Amino acid sequence: MSGGEDGGEDPAGEPVPGVPAPADVDVAARGDLPRPPGTAAEWPVLDEVAEYETPFFEAGYDRVERPDGTRGDYYWIDPVDGVTVVALTEVDGTEEVVLVEEYRPRQRRTFLTVPGGAVDAGEDVRAAARRELREESGYEADSVEYVRSYYPDGWVRHRRHVTVATDLSAGPQKLDETEFIAVRRLPVEAAFEAVLDSGAGWGLGPLLVAREAGYL
Repeated sequence: MSGGEDGGEDPAGEPVPGVPAPADVDVAARGDLPRPPGTAAEWPVLDEVAEYETPFFEAGYDRVERPDGTRGDYYWIDPVDGVTVVALTEVDGTEEVVLVEEYRPRQRRTFLTVPGGAVDAGEDVRAAARRELREESGYEADSVEYVRSYYPDGWVRHRRHVTVATDLSAGPQKLDETEFIAVRRLPVEAAFEAVLDSGAGWGLGPLLVAREAGYL
């Protein structure tokens, strides 16, 4: 996919403000190895069917032609893109990460993770990050930087955008009526351990991305 100054594109081809276009794996990760079979070009999509629609996502399948000429149906879930916020503050000389603790009815258990939520259509990911951080934790950030994006699941079409927020000031949460969230702060290494122990992979990924980029 190609992207311009407006940002990268989601699978439907819509630009995502503030996000570069995703890059092909290409030679950097592959070294001298040949391309795997079937990766030289997009597989032809013969039909796209949305079988289930809600206000939050669509679910359906693409009927595609494989490189050997056979055809198959590949099911997908397509919610809007999400943004996550690795929010950093300093307490008595120790860098801490702002985390949120929340019960998740789908998994029927409580998780510790980083703040985050949906990116509205046409919304810059940095603006979405500020909004979600303020709503879920009460913290306002003077600085929000986009780090990178990734696909969190092979079945799900959306991307998760990772941001880092600094220069924080505390304030009251602005939760939706359906949200019940407690705010926690932990030193960096303790935050990694706590998020991992809670089982929240969607919180661990952004922390790892931020660490790889040199923020942690």
